Amino acid sequence: MIKKQKKITFDIKNTIYDINYILSILPHKQPFIFVDKIIESTDNHVVGIKAVTINEPFFVGHFPNEPIMPGVLLIEAIAQVGCIFVLSKVDDPKKYYTYLLKIDKTKFKKKVVPGDIIIFKLNLLKPIRRNIINMHGYGYVNNNIVVETELIAKISKI
Repeated sequence: MIKKQKKITFDIKNTIYDINYILSILPHKQPFIFVDKIIESTDNHVVGIKAVTINEPFFVGHFPNEPIMPGVLLIEAIAQVGCIFVLSKVDDPKKYYTYLLKIDKTKFKKKVVPGDIIIFKLNLLKPIRRNIINMHGYGYVNNNIVVETELIAKISKI
């Protein structure tokens, strides 16, 4: 029996962290920023948004006749949302990097194409211990899961 997916709702007009804050704490720079804003953040979860446009540089070579956002970049986007979550919890986030240690249980369910707005939701699976972060993340487009994964990362002082 197939479980019916529970409808999720997010206030995408809400902004906790805008792109200026994101650029100030992430070590990544354009064109390698894959999150536009954070709309929710609690002690246990974070929600971020990426608006996918045809102007993304990867669309030039990734199926030019049928542009699709590469799966590896969906994972990178989820990781960046998780990184913002973690860096927002430390004093002076510019003094830290977050490194992926493991990507597990990843599933790609639908294509992501120009014009889509992806909502990423990550939940902390365990309390952060010894600078190790374990999160489960989803990407949604039009209330449908397009990607899900588990990530383990480490936060390190520069």
